[in-house]
Amino acid sequence: MVPNPVMASYAFSTIFLFIVSAVISYTLIDIETVNQESVTLLHSGSLLKLYMSKLLYSWLFSIPLALYAILYPAIFHKFDRNPSLEELGMSFIYHITATWLGVALACWFSSKFIRSRVISFLMLSVLIVITLSVQGIKDQLPDALKSVIVLFPPLNSIINVMVDYESTSLFSKLWVAGASLLYGTMIAVLFLLMLHKRKLDSSH
Repeated sequence: MVPNPVMASYAFSTIFLFIVSAVISYTLIDIETVNQESVTLLHSGSLLKLYMSKLLYSWLFSIPLALYAILYPAIFHKFDRNPSLEELGMSFIYHITATWLGVALACWFSSKFIRSRVISFLMLSVLIVITLSVQGIKDQLPDALKSVIVLFPPLNSIINVMVDYESTSLFSKLWVAGASLLYGTMIAVLFLLMLHKRKLDSSH
């Protein structure tokens, strides 16, 4: 079997974990029945704390998967060479950043917003496909519209850096991770604010 290039292989596992984390978040966000959630809500003290915990738990569940994806191929010599400590460290950062992005995106398809689980799952699947196809979409857009790509989840930026890792500047390597974390955090916070607003509206 032909050994695999280090960062290109990690780019593939990053995409895979992005999808897995989105599914985990989608599942955990609505795992409780209405009665169970009422009990949990009493213990947590607020709806925001409850759903913030669900998001963080979804992310934490993906961290062991990220460690496995990084360490297994390195320890068992699945690459064409031994990865450097920098490559291992940055790859781990990219994996957990991508998983946070998946968690934050998937929470928007909660039954709190979309009642039908079939429709919400199909919509999430479409969003995942769009996220993975951003580069192709960008290439098809006229120059005047290419700037709208910044509104899309920045997973593609992480993958591009990983594939061209050796020729990428340190600033760009760190920037894509920070930008993705910021993007995920912003849409997670927006989700929590929308959830809080819906609760206030329903109480009137």
